[in-house]
Amino acid sequence: MARCKGCGAEIDWITTRAGKHMPVDPAPVFVAVGDGKDVFVTDDGEVIHGRALSSDDGSAEVAFVSHFATCPVAGSIRRWGK
Repeated sequence: MARCKGCGAEIDWITTRAGKHMPVDPAPVFVAVGDGKDVFVTDDGEVIHGRALSSDDGSAEVAFVSHFATCPVAGSIRRWGK
């Protein structure tokens, strides 16, 4: 498992369908797709928008939170790099 260069948190990397490497928080979440503005990425690299749910409502997608959204120093990191 990798660590964020900025905050030191554990992160994973997922390659998006566009070929970009996205840092993500390692714990998967349930996502209500299309029901919010937050960015998530699935295991197969699909970037989706929605909102995190506390549990599966039967129609939720399992995805990962972009570490860009949770890193307390994301704005000061010049190069994320894999």
